[in-house]
Amino acid sequence: MDIQHLDILLKLIIAHLLADFVFQTDKINEEKKNGPRSKYFWLHLAIVGGSVYILLTEWINWQLPVSVIIAHGLIDWGKSSLEKDGTWVYIIDQLLHVLSLIVLWSLFMGISMDSIPDHINTLLNDTSKLTIITFYLIVTLPLGYLIGHLTKNWQETIGDDQEGLPNAGKTIGIIERILILTFIINLQWQAIGFLLAAKSVFRFGDLKDGQDRKKTEYILVGTLLSFTFSIMLGIIMNQFLK
Repeated sequence: MDIQHLDILLKLIIAHLLADFVFQTDKINEEKKNGPRSKYFWLHLAIVGGSVYILLTEWINWQLPVSVIIAHGLIDWGKSSLEKDGTWVYIIDQLLHVLSLIVLWSLFMGISMDSIPDHINTLLNDTSKLTIITFYLIVTLPLGYLIGHLTKNWQETIGDDQEGLPNAGKTIGIIERILILTFIINLQWQAIGFLLAAKSVFRFGDLKDGQDRKKTEYILVGTLLSFTFSIMLGIIMNQFLK
């Protein structure tokens, strides 16, 4: 199998990550839950198809972007019909999106699904740049949403922090995960310890003085989840890059 086939799969995944997280605003994410009745549902699908079409750079190939739009729309439509939107719904939704991309990729490239495991090793040396981009995208918003789902119950317990800057915690989390992944790529493990110590000083010092135990524990759990997932993904990424 030509390595270009694997590049196409990674481009499809990158397009999905861009459309579902980077280019999807809170407004689109909320309004698309109304399904096909909402114009934002169709706007999101247009972003999905446009991202695929542009990244593929095959300007006469419209069949694959349209197929991705249909598959993505059916999955999002099914999700919008669910009453609950918890952690497992989020995980299953993303897995279905990635699985649909793999199936469509194999069909359009004429690749047997049984042969996919035999060719995974081809990614390790010849597509390092796309691999790095993929993991950087994963540790930003997708991983942030996962951590948000996992800590949602505790967040409701402590309530909203009116004194904090809007979305400051989310931005801090994205930056720290990007730094962790960068440190791991360069095998600078000691820098991760420095980053954790620095964040502890700035984020936990004022909470300790205020004796706000619930908020301190909530931030600590979120930080440890962020560091743990980022380090695990960094280790996996380095294995790919080898």
